[in-house]
Amino acid sequence: MDVEELADVIGANVLRLRQALGWSQDTLAQSCGLSKGTIVAIEQQRSNPSVATLCALSESLGVGLHTLLERPSGPLVKHRRADDAVDLWSTPAGSRASLLIGTDPPGGVELWDWELAPGDAFDGEAHPRGTTETVRVHEGALTVAVGARSVDVQADEVVVFEAHEPHRYANAAATVTRFSMWIVVGDEGDMPPPFRDLGASS
Repeated sequence: MDVEELADVIGANVLRLRQALGWSQDTLAQSCGLSKGTIVAIEQQRSNPSVATLCALSESLGVGLHTLLERPSGPLVKHRRADDAVDLWSTPAGSRASLLIGTDPPGGVELWDWELAPGDAFDGEAHPRGTTETVRVHEGALTVAVGARSVDVQADEVVVFEAHEPHRYANAAATVTRFSMWIVVGDEGDMPPPFRDLGASS
């Protein structure tokens, strides 16, 4: 899916979901902390919104991020090639983050494929309480920081953490780091048991 087609799909989905809720553009803008002009541009398919904007929209509309990026379909049976994943974040150095597949809340799950170039990092905003992120490093090494704590994750290692604080993924190595990420989306008041046995601070 190219950039123009993606903008068309996002715009149509935001319009459809907003109208299903009976919301005005002003209501949606206030709900997700965006300007009305941003909502108008997205719905008119004149904007390629950032990951932060998409996350704000999906949270306000009560759907998973993937729902904004896909054409509406029937009952939940999803099958796709990894090559068809949508890159939602990238850098000039070659880093990228691709959303492979996901489901809607409640209990929403997202599966991501990541590559971080040497020296690159990604800063994630705090998610609703109860959200967890699980990371498996396939190649290279990754530093995961959650609040004031951090852990170095090597190839073939896995880390899971509660993501209701700001968090950061960083590659301080001289080679590309490749990893998969599973996000289980929680909500306020839906707090899973704390993860204490990570083998290191997280």
